[in-house]
Amino acid sequence: MVWIVVADNSVANIRAAGQILCRHQMRVTGMKTGETLLDFLKTNHPDLILVGSVVWELGGFEAVASIKRSVGDGREIPVILMTDQGEQEFYDHAQAMGAAGAVKKPLDTDTLTERVLEALKLNGNHLADEELARNNLEEIASMLEGHNDSSNGMWMGKEAFGNVYRHMLRYLERYHGSAFQVLFTVEMPKEITSARQEEIMAQFRRQLQHTLRNSDMMLEMGNNQVFLLLPEVGEADIGHVVTRVIDEWKRTEFGHITDITSEVRQAKIGGEKEGSSGRNRADWVVVVDDDVTNLKMAGHILSKEHMRVTALKSGRALLDYVRDNRPDLILLDIRMPEMDGFETMSLLKAQLPPGQEIPVIFLTGDESAESETRGLRLGARDFIKKPFVPDVLTLRVKHTIELVRLQKNLAEEVALKTQENESLSLHIVQTLAEAIDAKDTYTNGHSGRVAEYSREIARRYGYTKKRQDEIYMIGLLHDVGKIGVPDAVINKPGKLDDEEYELIKKHPVLGDRILSRIREMPKLAIGARWHHERFDGKGYPDGLVGRNILEEARIIAVADAYDAMSSRRSYRGILSQELVRQEIEEGKGTQFDPVFADIMLEMIDEDSDYEMREV
Repeated sequence: MVWIVVADNSVANIRAAGQILCRHQMRVTGMKTGETLLDFLKTNHPDLILVGSVVWELGGFEAVASIKRSVGDGREIPVILMTDQGEQEFYDHAQAMGAAGAVKKPLDTDTLTERVLEALKLNGNHLADEELARNNLEEIASMLEGHNDSSNGMWMGKEAFGNVYRHMLRYLERYHGSAFQVLFTVEMPKEITSARQEEIMAQFRRQLQHTLRNSDMMLEMGNNQVFLLLPEVGEADIGHVVTRVIDEWKRTEFGHITDITSEVRQAKIGGEKEGSSGRNRADWVVVVDDDVTNLKMAGHILSKEHMRVTALKSGRALLDYVRDNRPDLILLDIRMPEMDGFETMSLLKAQLPPGQEIPVIFLTGDESAESETRGLRLGARDFIKKPFVPDVLTLRVKHTIELVRLQKNLAEEVALKTQENESLSLHIVQTLAEAIDAKDTYTNGHSGRVAEYSREIARRYGYTKKRQDEIYMIGLLHDVGKIGVPDAVINKPGKLDDEEYELIKKHPVLGDRILSRIREMPKLAIGARWHHERFDGKGYPDGLVGRNILEEARIIAVADAYDAMSSRRSYRGILSQELVRQEIEEGKGTQFDPVFADIMLEMIDEDSDYEMREV
């Protein structure tokens, strides 16, 4: 008799599935939680698993791999997801993660029966018909670039060979452009018997299964070899992964009688590789919330936008997860039992190595100014209110990931500046400056104009060409800290209240924090931190006086103030040239360095047609 396990937090769904499947003489067992399911699978082996809402308790779509690995004897069990979403993207995403398929709720008798029988037939055929599996050996061997010895065969858990082939193709398609393949060979002395070798390889498999992530794939081959496909592992990290596997093996009981060699190659998969002009891999978002409904809703919304979503139910689970995983963004609920979002983020910042920070957006059910201030101080990128508005959630997530990626790309490209060419670095900086300006509807082109004015002041003051280009770069990024200021504050029409003004005043420090990490160009942070200092000491954030303010910052301060007055704002239009000149004149010696203010006045006087302003 065929045995089906149905896991869903709705008793009605379990009962409906049971009634349909029992008509076909199938045995049905119901589970109400994901934890119960995983425990059950350690000692039981059903023929198929139907998983409903509990999938969000187990990490979203990626839970499919966790469910399969929970099976005690390591055999393959097909998993079908039950969903109340009917979009094609859900089905594609489920299958890409290794599911045998998906069915829509409320359950339709014919559809459910057809999907279950189809999955059972596929799994049964591949398990029983070894010849069918071996027919694919030549094609798979070619895909694995000649690593396979077809005389020994290839298998995953020694069974379900056809599933391996199908899933491999899906993973390659989904993660193309960012995958590595590793071939481990366990070398053993000749005197070790075949039985002993099998025992050693079983131990090695168990170690790898414990080490691998949900998205990784393992294929065991002949000649004591194991092949791994590792999606979303960067060139800087793949060496650490291999070293960790080998070091852990050396500490096992078999480590002293065997040796492990490894061969690493970047997976050659169709399509362009990830680069500055576009991305081929899915954006990866981790959602942390103790409410399964919120996990499910966020997962459905973001998955429809072709994002990879991992769901976690606690701050502690997040801290454990990021030890071996680096998602693009974390959506973190503030109010959670045991460890709230603020404590989680503090521990997360302390845990992650410098340069590997993961952007965080807080999820909140209220609009407490105190909570927002505390979150921003901890480094949160934004806040999203619950219940979710799909468009708002999607746009803020995409916007944040894009800005963070630009920031990371900037740091990487600037490091290559001296090795390659200055034009590439300049292009990246200009791109980031445009992204910063895009946050403010009313300051389009502001960073570029400030950079141009600063370069001209520096030229007239006597800077060399190299220093002129340097201050141009500094000027382009003087407002980079606005990345950390909520859009609602930046784009508020009218005057800011005291609390909003305090948030705006944080952007120099945020900008300094971002740019000071670019060690190859230490001066970049000068304009970001001190462009709001005043010559009389009444500026912020440090209240520096006179020539204690670095020269580049004093130049940018004049250029920034000039462009602010000669550009449109949410609360006014462009000021007249006469009024702008008057303000610069009156600010000499108080707001501005008088030397650089005089140069700015000279530039204004030469601009008889008032062309030096926002168009």
